[in-house]
Order: sequence, then structure tokens, then C-alpha cells
Amino acid sequence: MAFHQAPTDGEPHPEAHLHVECYPPYRMRDRLKFLAGSEIGAGVFTVDVDPDRTAAEVQGVEVSLD
Repeated sequence: MAFHQAPTDGEPHPEAHLHVECYPPYRMRDRLKFLAGSEIGAGVFTVDVDPDRTAAEVQGVEVSLD
């Protein structure tokens, strides 16, 4: 579910109105993650990586404190 409203910049926006969009669950067994309503509504994907793989990558980084 996503909510869209008029901008909050203090200016009048007669073209904008509050509306709600309801999305069905996009779930597939072979998908890495499920799309959240906020991701679909905003058109962006957040943290779309496997956490175990990312942890292994971070652990493999060499840090030198000279």
C-alpha cells in the first residue's frame, strides 16, 4: 500500500490530491526478496542483496590503520 499526497512546500498544488494505491503481494518462491508496498509505490528497491553474501564481502575487506 502506498499513499501519495500534495507536496508540503507551502505552495498551493490544486493538481495534487491524496490517494492510496493498493498492490497485490508479488511473491515468488525463487525470488531473493519480496517487494514491499513502499518500494513499489516509490519505484525504488531497498537492500536488494543477500545479507550472507554481503557480510562475507565486508569481512573480506582489509583495513589498514596507519
